[in-house]
Amino acid sequence: MNFVSNTGRHRQRITPSAGRLSGKAALITGAGRGIGRAIAVRFAQEGAAVAVTDRDFGAANDAASELRDSGAQARAWRMDVTDRSAVETVIDEAADALGGLDILVNNAGIIVFGSLMDCKPEDWNKIMAVDLTGAMHCTQFAARRMIRQARGGRLIHIGSTASLLPTAEQAAYCVAKAGLRMLSRMAAMELVKHGITSNLLCPEGAVTDINRDLLADPAIMSKLESMIPAGRMATVEEIAALAAFIASDEAAYITGGELVHDGGATIGALWWR
Repeated sequence: MNFVSNTGRHRQRITPSAGRLSGKAALITGAGRGIGRAIAVRFAQEGAAVAVTDRDFGAANDAASELRDSGAQARAWRMDVTDRSAVETVIDEAADALGGLDILVNNAGIIVFGSLMDCKPEDWNKIMAVDLTGAMHCTQFAARRMIRQARGGRLIHIGSTASLLPTAEQAAYCVAKAGLRMLSRMAAMELVKHGITSNLLCPEGAVTDINRDLLADPAIMSKLESMIPAGRMATVEEIAALAAFIASDEAAYITGGELVHDGGATIGALWWR
């Protein structure tokens, strides 16, 4: 089977690997585009059955259809992570349809730029509802399902380097992602006895729909890349590769971790502070 990634500006055909996730069922939030879609592609490439969920059902359905056309087992659901009852329903339906639930990826997220002093209450509440509370809803219901199954599981939370360091003009986003860091740690502490791991991935970022217009400005992109020791942003496929490793049995002993994926940006920031 060949899997086609449509997450970047150009379509990329991906050759399947050894199938580290064969026999696993994964649910990914915000998987209609960007990092979430890349993770769905990589998980399918690794042999997982994939529940593609997104607030935009059209995008989710397009991603799932593409995976099925490539020979994968994939289905799409519309899911707004801020709707607790909808999250419970979708997780149960997806687990029933795919033969269980082994992996949850909390990827859904939004950003509203602005400083702490200028942050509007409605923007603050919106970001917290999606980036933090929504992840809590998904974590609770997915973990409960995994506990009932009694076969372990993986919780993967897509944080950011903003989970670790304050970033100018991203006040609410930084606080939400820092909260996600602690959510991951709490889940790791409480669920390890059930064989369920919980880890936070902290990418510096990649070009996705959430920032594509901003980064289309060559001056902004050049300034951003100049602050990354590696000299470039990550690709969504690189972030997805790390998620696939954490989802696999090879990472069974890693829990409560914060895996920084930033080309050295965090170390650079600490060095120059």
